[in-house]
Amino acid sequence: MSYLKIKVMYITKIGEGILEVPQISKENIIKRGLYTLVYKGKVIKVGCFGEGVTSNNKTRFNSYRTIGKNVIPTANGSYKTMKVLNENLKVGEKVEVIFKKLPTDIYMDGFWWKVDLYREEEKLKKEFKDSLWLT
Repeated sequence: MSYLKIKVMYITKIGEGILEVPQISKENIIKRGLYTLVYKGKVIKVGCFGEGVTSNNKTRFNSYRTIGKNVIPTANGSYKTMKVLNENLKVGEKVEVIFKKLPTDIYMDGFWWKVDLYREEEKLKKEFKDSLWLT
């Protein structure tokens, strides 16, 4: 499947337990889609965003921003990702974040149809299963 790829940002380890996650600009907000984290040319994580009224790539990565400021154990779901990045990256190293925008919902024959985010995420997990640090 072909996706619109938008390379928006890099997550950088700037100190032990500190990962810089830039804020997503207004013009780069994507309502629903997938993302991959790429380290040295290999996909190390895939995820999805956009299931919910206020969910989008900006709100998803704001959670990473918060945890990245001080990677300490928390109940926040983003902790695991930031912990693994902190453990595996050296200070100064980066991971590239690539967002993949999914098609918008369509109304047809009296029904709303939309791409199943979780099915698409699973397809990516299978495609990159040999290089993923996180599942």
